[in-house]
Amino acid sequence: MSQESAIVFTIFYALLCFCIVYPSTEFVSAGLTVDHVFSSTLGSEALSFVQHHIRRTSLNLMVHSLLPVMYIRVYFMQFDRSESGEDGGAEGDPDLYSPLVLAWRTFIVAAILLPGLVAGAIYYWSRKGWENHPIARRLAKFCDGSERFRDWKAVAANINDEYRRDDKVVIRMNPVSRVVVTENWIIKTGPYWINIAKQDDTALIAYKSDTHDVSQEAFETVQYVNIAVKPTRPGIREFSIRINALDFKDLQDRINRPITILSSVKFHRSVLDRFVDVFKDQVAQNPTYRAERHAAAADSQDSCFACMQAQPNIKIQKNCLDVDEEGEALPESRCCQVCNCRPMWCIDCVAKWFASRQNQSERESWLQQKCTCPMCRARFCVLDVCYIEGMA
Repeated sequence: MSQESAIVFTIFYALLCFCIVYPSTEFVSAGLTVDHVFSSTLGSEALSFVQHHIRRTSLNLMVHSLLPVMYIRVYFMQFDRSESGEDGGAEGDPDLYSPLVLAWRTFIVAAILLPGLVAGAIYYWSRKGWENHPIARRLAKFCDGSERFRDWKAVAANINDEYRRDDKVVIRMNPVSRVVVTENWIIKTGPYWINIAKQDDTALIAYKSDTHDVSQEAFETVQYVNIAVKPTRPGIREFSIRINALDFKDLQDRINRPITILSSVKFHRSVLDRFVDVFKDQVAQNPTYRAERHAAAADSQDSCFACMQAQPNIKIQKNCLDVDEEGEALPESRCCQVCNCRPMWCIDCVAKWFASRQNQSERESWLQQKCTCPMCRARFCVLDVCYIEGMA
């Protein structure tokens, strides 16, 4: 085989290893991950969260340590046979002592030794019910001598129990890492480890944010927030989590202590949030809708049909003159229509509905466009949205 073929094979194998160690979304959805292939060996995460991750991290370490030696085996099977016939390989050949050859030999020795060292470490960890595993030793630092947390297995049982509850928050940070927040614990999972902190003795500090363009055509951006998790318990290392700003509220709601946000962290507001504010400002300038007293009393007991949280506070009431910017009458197909629906929506949900029906690449003209009523499909514009009198 030619040297070019060996280089192509090496590049291909390196990409394959990268996909195994750091699987893409396509690999995850196709089930081509170590976790999925060995799911029967790892056990259920939902039933035994800690034990699952003890086995998972050990298995990941073993499988990944085999990748270099597998490369060497395949390389020699495909390429070395022809290369050895060409080189001759005399003992006194000075090329045998070149830096490249010495580096290659060192790599071979390290690749052969690595799986053995990892296997020995895993065997040592697994003794006495995995109590020597780094995760078990980390959990042991939360033991306080009480009946509840008498040993690491009691701490693991508490984490397992809280993970089974529906009120936990699980946020995926990247293909190989997640942050799990339960009633009392903050856990960051990684390919070879998990970081654990107890909420009661942990400070959280949002210290950095960064924004990236997702699509230039649609003007979409995504913001990430970096949060330092600083346990005060001796022996517990601090760690950081990096989450999408959209997930920050979910995290904040589950944490039982305030998250300190440094002044350098600025949460950017999405285009939709900014449009809702502009939409509200325009509606505030429109005439108000005066409902009948008995009807208003009945409506005040309803909830918005969309969010089911706020009370309906707007009515779609035709106010516009059906003319264009030059004052010319609009054709019937573009005229606003009468909406006979009773008040069923809050201003925030109507604004979001209005935005969702517009061309996403023409955001600068959203406010001049029209929309249809979510219920009766009557066409309306922002001038036709009126606050209910006394509910603005």
